[in-house]
Amino acid sequence: MMKFFQNRYVKIFFSLVLSFFVVLLIYNSRSIVNRKMAITNLLSNVKFGFPKYDFSSKTSSSKSGKVKDTSSNQANFSLPTAVVGTKEESNEEDVVESVKPTLSEPTEVVLYRPTINPKDTPKPTKRPRPTPTPLAPPEDMRPGADLDDIFKKAAELSCVPDNLLKAFVANEAPGVLNWSKEQALFYNSYNWWHRVKTLKEVCAGYGWYTQTGLVAEDSLFAGERCKEPFSAATANDTYSKSLGATQMLKSYWDKYYAEPTKQKLKVKQVDRRVLIDSLIGFGIHLRKDSGYSGQCDNWELKDIAKAACVNTGVSCDFYNYCYTICNNYNKFSKKSFNCDGVKNYFVSGTCQFK
Repeated sequence: MMKFFQNRYVKIFFSLVLSFFVVLLIYNSRSIVNRKMAITNLLSNVKFGFPKYDFSSKTSSSKSGKVKDTSSNQANFSLPTAVVGTKEESNEEDVVESVKPTLSEPTEVVLYRPTINPKDTPKPTKRPRPTPTPLAPPEDMRPGADLDDIFKKAAELSCVPDNLLKAFVANEAPGVLNWSKEQALFYNSYNWWHRVKTLKEVCAGYGWYTQTGLVAEDSLFAGERCKEPFSAATANDTYSKSLGATQMLKSYWDKYYAEPTKQKLKVKQVDRRVLIDSLIGFGIHLRKDSGYSGQCDNWELKDIAKAACVNTGVSCDFYNYCYTICNNYNKFSKKSFNCDGVKNYFVSGTCQFK
């Protein structure tokens, strides 16, 4: 038998057969990786014997040009078989992919996200309100929640009807009665003339002298003008210096009414530019100078006329002042006093009752 395989012609025959299969495997396989596998298998068969190689496992198709791989019929070699991947694309050369170990596919993690229905979104029961910026330090604030409340508290402390106080303010400083709640609280706090941002705010708060129209010297914007002088004669007035909602003269305020106002409010400092300070001091002035000693809220027409007359310092003939105050009081109190004859209560040119 050995002599048979040692025969030269037999060797040539088997060499040709082996060459044929090598060429067949190399040129008919479309994947370079498959070619490597075929060569590996072929070499293994050469080493371990031809009977173990199954030539029918790979056949060529002349029509499709594809190699049919029947891996189930492949012999079980002792050498490990590599796991390879191939990629086929039409009209393109095969792409060699790297040999990678087989890994299990990653499991997709699905996070739970609860579905929120817009209708289920809770809504606030009340509209949120931002905290307002304080108008003044607590120690500078005066009693009163709004404009009307300030007048009522001033009336209680001075024992003068609030509508009578309004009647005078409507003539002396009419802009006060148009203040908003915020403005009223701002101008009802002590030292507001140092918290203003503009000259307009000083003017609106009656922080200027009526006679000259100039802003008070202890205020921001001091010396600037809110209005023209009351008259040519008052352009250089340095004495009167009336200020605030009631336009009280400085000399009267300092001498008679500042201290009683401190006692009523129980504070250390008062000023005519603070609304309630001015109203209380003015109310004390009306009761004292008119000589009224009756009830706080039951003033008769003659009492109102006397209060108006003494405030002029002269008589009711001065700018028809008593008539104006009477009309204003009717407006605010819903009264119907006959204001036409108020000046007839007094001796002509005076504030003395007949």
